[in-house]
Amino acid sequence: MQTGPILPPPGAGNDWHDAHVRRLLDAFTRATGRDLAKELGASADLGRFFHDGDFALLSHRGDADATLNYGNARALALWECGWEDFTAMPSRQTAPRPDRAERETMMTQVAQKGFVEGYSGERISRGGRRFMIRDGIVWRLQDADGASFGVAAFVPRFDYL
Repeated sequence: MQTGPILPPPGAGNDWHDAHVRRLLDAFTRATGRDLAKELGASADLGRFFHDGDFALLSHRGDADATLNYGNARALALWECGWEDFTAMPSRQTAPRPDRAERETMMTQVAQKGFVEGYSGERISRGGRRFMIRDGIVWRLQDADGASFGVAAFVPRFDYL
């Protein structure tokens, strides 16, 4: 398994990680058969559209710790992190300890099926604020050759607890 890239903070200089977002979306289509950008009415500037979206989009690298490597502005706000802290966090730390087993079960389903949709689960920010993600889609990141490079999640809704 290859791992996804370590990315610098998003900005105009890297087109808001347009190339990475496109790679996530291509993997989404391979996993689900759907076009998420089209469903959301995305502009041609996908990096900026997904960075500024009213949903959370995040991915992890696929390394042993499943270290996060991308989060849009909504994801950073939900987890109360700057880019450097967010992209140093193992994915398992996004869920409170009691809910990590449930998260692990969902991740096993993603590994087996390629994606899970309609996912809801409790999460916790770096500052300790708890929230429930709702109607999430989690998918395995695979390139066109079938090589895995992590996992991504799209969270359209959340509620603070």
